Amino acid sequence: MREILILLSLLLCLSIQAERLQILHTNDLHGFFDHSVANPRLGGYARVKAIIDEYKAQAASEGIETLVVDAGDFMEGNLYYMANKGAKTFNIMSTMGYDAVVVGNHDFLMGTKKLNTLLKDNPPKFSYLAANFQLDKTAFYSGIRKSIKPYTMFEKAGVKIALMGLTTDELFYAWAFKHGKIKKPGKVADKLVEEIRKKENPDFVFALTHLGTIKDEKMLKNSKGIDLVVGGHSHTAMFRPAYFPNKDNVKVPVVQAGSHGKFLGRLILDLEKGKPVKIVKYELIPIHKAHTEEDEVVADFVRRSREIINETYGEEWLKEVVGHTDIPLIHSGWRMTPWTAWITDAVREAVDADISFHSPNFGGANLPVGDITREDLFNTHPRSFDHKNKLGWSIYSVNIYGVVLKSVIRLVLKTQQPLAFSGITFDLVDKKNNIVYSNGQWIGNGDGEVDEDVFNKYLGIDGKFRVKNIKVNGKKISSYRKYRVALNEGIVVGGLGISSVAKLLLRKISKSEITVWSALINKMSREKNITREYGQSKPNYIEGNQKGLKDFKGPYQFIPYTMKERETYNVCR
Repeated sequence: MREILILLSLLLCLSIQAERLQILHTNDLHGFFDHSVANPRLGGYARVKAIIDEYKAQAASEGIETLVVDAGDFMEGNLYYMANKGAKTFNIMSTMGYDAVVVGNHDFLMGTKKLNTLLKDNPPKFSYLAANFQLDKTAFYSGIRKSIKPYTMFEKAGVKIALMGLTTDELFYAWAFKHGKIKKPGKVADKLVEEIRKKENPDFVFALTHLGTIKDEKMLKNSKGIDLVVGGHSHTAMFRPAYFPNKDNVKVPVVQAGSHGKFLGRLILDLEKGKPVKIVKYELIPIHKAHTEEDEVVADFVRRSREIINETYGEEWLKEVVGHTDIPLIHSGWRMTPWTAWITDAVREAVDADISFHSPNFGGANLPVGDITREDLFNTHPRSFDHKNKLGWSIYSVNIYGVVLKSVIRLVLKTQQPLAFSGITFDLVDKKNNIVYSNGQWIGNGDGEVDEDVFNKYLGIDGKFRVKNIKVNGKKISSYRKYRVALNEGIVVGGLGISSVAKLLLRKISKSEITVWSALINKMSREKNITREYGQSKPNYIEGNQKGLKDFKGPYQFIPYTMKERETYNVCR
């Protein structure tokens, strides 16, 4: 009897173990093959691969199967993207051994035609997913049609798992997917889950998303039937799962693993048919250079890719120090930073313009305190539509009458995207004519309180606020004077792809021979050092006295994320 009980106990244990699944996940690698630029002690694909293999082996020894996934944006974002026309950043994902990857916005920003060619020449060895990609019926892109699927099926841990992919439909990026459209993730997810459950009869449906935590929440709110979300896009290091309610008010776990290979996400799930997913363990594993061995195959892949980069640009030229920073150089998100101000100025100064627009969304790596090389400057703005243009995006300029410029500024606000201006200032005033926002600074409502969601509705701002006192370099705009406006190639091409109004405004735009990368190098070579004071100017008013702000003249203005986005982002971090 005792032996029978022991045998039954062992069988029960084996049954429990068989229901467990390990998910290892990354997101927003952005081609940082070597390490994170902001913290060179972290990351590196060869170390990520070694850790993946270590935890797979550990789980296998315990009878636990593993699923390895990436939540998108593994291509554009680093100088390595320029090796072999993007093929190296694509092929390394197959070398890493991922089971499934979702398409990120920086994985299709090269355009539909180039993406199709890349996929035809480099068929992925992983399931490449994007359920809300919809090509036009007449569009003949065999590479995309063959390689990118809405979902894939796995049989692991004794259960059937459907894994669907969803990518961002933000207008800021979606224009690049020509001859088709990117549909709303929530609507697609809700319909697809129903189809999958009828066709495949899975025990669980997981979503691999490149939406960001805020959009993951929105997607779940508009759908039902998803059991787990592994996400990306917002670069959020989630050290514990978030739980968002779906359309049936069932709370669904959402995880994300930061960016640039600094962490590997590790989920241990208890999967029992007919019951909700149970998270047994969740952690973000730091990828420390000092404590992690490298996978030899991936390390060799990185070395060979580096040789191509050095041949293309010249190793000494890339590594030459052109300046220094006394502070960490961080792209703006919800506040104006010296680095965003500096880049926006560099674009304006490069073509001797009156004003310039810049979106920190197009930024890449933040830079640490210390010396700055040419390669660092590329990696902080690593954008290229065409690999033939090895120096990245060009700078354009266009002359616009003052009367039109005012309308353009209001039109730009309508996008509700983080945006920095160099040379332009404006105020936001409430119904009582109190200034609540000026020169990129929140002022408050007269009682020291900051109004939430100022940037929200009408023309990109809440309808109860008005835009006033628009100035160029401290002077009131003259309606019939032409002002020279500098823009990077992304804003120009994106604007032309999105809006007929942009086509009208930019019909006489000129492309300069100067790229953004060159502009950054030139400005850094001139100024040598960046300090915390860059771009700062102090308002000449007493705290709480709104009237004194009328004479405030500063060179910068910034449109931040809404207060709600800031709150969610900070909680998840």
